[in-house]
Amino acid sequence: MRRTTLKDLAEMLQISTSTVSRALKNHPDISNAVKTKVKEAAETFNYVPNDFAVNFRKKSSKVIGLIVPEITMFFIPSIINGISSVLNKEGYHFFILSSNDSFDTEKEHLETCINSRVDGILISLTNETKDSEHLKKLKEMEIPAIIFDKTVPKSIFESVIFDNVKNAELCADKLINHGCKNILGIFGDENLEITQSRLVSFETRIKQFPGIILNIIYCQSADLVKEKLDILLNDDSIDGFFAMSDETLMGLHSSLIKRSLNNTNKKVVSISEGTLPKYLDETYEYQINDGYEMGTIAAKKLMDNIKTLYTDNFIDSNKCYYL
Repeated sequence: MRRTTLKDLAEMLQISTSTVSRALKNHPDISNAVKTKVKEAAETFNYVPNDFAVNFRKKSSKVIGLIVPEITMFFIPSIINGISSVLNKEGYHFFILSSNDSFDTEKEHLETCINSRVDGILISLTNETKDSEHLKKLKEMEIPAIIFDKTVPKSIFESVIFDNVKNAELCADKLINHGCKNILGIFGDENLEITQSRLVSFETRIKQFPGIILNIIYCQSADLVKEKLDILLNDDSIDGFFAMSDETLMGLHSSLIKRSLNNTNKKVVSISEGTLPKYLDETYEYQINDGYEMGTIAAKKLMDNIKTLYTDNFIDSNKCYYL
């Protein structure tokens, strides 16, 4: 069934479209009788205002584009919830595009956002993205954008990221304070900047204590963690584990359960969104990377940029904010 328009209502009631529009908005120049007649017709024929057309006339779509590398069961959902909590209050809608960790797809999604006349863009860059050259078009078109979770050298937009150095060091301290002497560090893809920053900080802190042995493995998935630990857990002297993410923690936990090594004196510490460890084992300690907080901060900064875009107070910034 075709959507009922203002023009349709006007033709049915034999009045002008402007009169219908003003009646629906309770304009004081329209009589109560006409208002009642228009509203009854609108309800009968399921008239819904065309928000896009209204916002287009105001030069605002009230829509935000959200681009993420992938949608996993960890972290991204909490970020989306945080973003939603802010945008809903501001009367904004948003659509989500997954780039499947492909730089080419990321560029295509940016074009989709531009063509959709979004008011702003929230983007988490792919692992293939090495610079912000492809974002220059947004700057030229004065489309505000906030980068979150990852950043690139000389970024041209504000970024909201976690302090990976601090979080990895705090996790190392937890294992040191527990008295661990033979630690296994489980890291993700060794080619990623996030992995290297966490590794350097963790390893530097542990090496300050010469009596501690540190072993490092790289695993790009929970299944690969389990595969490698099937061999490494033959070494019963390992008394401390560090998992750099929820994915690596999930693989570690599964391996410990298989060997009945959970609930022993072996210490497990991770960097986590915060939900998973509580359901796996209450003895696991973790440093929280709060996705909800990241989502709310990124969305608030984008709203600030949109609101100040056409004022004298607008500040063009590429500042990086650490959580």
